[in-house]
Amino acid sequence: MITHLQGRLAGVDSAGLSIELEVAGVSYSVLVPLFLWPEVQQAAGEADLDDPAQRPELGMHIFYHVTTNNPVPLLVGFFRRAEREFFRKFTLVEGIGPLKAAKAMNVSVSVIARAIEQEDRATLAKLPGIGPRAADKAIATLRGKVTAEAAMQDAAISEPVEPARIEQNRAIEDAVAAVVALGYQRLEAKRWVAEALESDPDLASVEDLTLAVLRRRGAPQ
Repeated sequence: MITHLQGRLAGVDSAGLSIELEVAGVSYSVLVPLFLWPEVQQAAGEADLDDPAQRPELGMHIFYHVTTNNPVPLLVGFFRRAEREFFRKFTLVEGIGPLKAAKAMNVSVSVIARAIEQEDRATLAKLPGIGPRAADKAIATLRGKVTAEAAMQDAAISEPVEPARIEQNRAIEDAVAAVVALGYQRLEAKRWVAEALESDPDLASVEDLTLAVLRRRGAPQ
């Protein structure tokens, strides 16, 4: 069983909430819960992940899940061991498997754990895909068992991490990389993409952002 991976960040799939982690020449696909994506994007920074020399080092505590019906292992990654332990407990709630849990956890562990311990049904019901019924099950199953996690000194993210914002952040970085690939300097490219987005906040895709920059610069498209 895999419990920890230490390697280099080789790819980011914000739409699929997964990263590619390269360890000693072997690449692993790791699912990352929603609330950890700001840290993933911070780790990726402005690195060109297609260039092995620029890939940042990354270590993750791994929740390893495999069943008879689903024999292909599912790896879920966390930056802190206590987060993995809470996730394991959360998946014990009836109807909440690893995939559902990863998408539901759009706020940090301490916030969810406190809601369970305080029987805060309203907060739990707001988690994506949970709802009132699953919130009641979570409280019934885990109350009294996540007191340590409720007291965790983690990021305490109480404002939900939005998938759309994650995808936009990655689109911005990819657009900067696309402009750099055309021969421009990274600082210029970053400034131009920011200006294009400020001019039109609805620009969402890499293609739209890149074309907007080229139009503003009067470059061939």
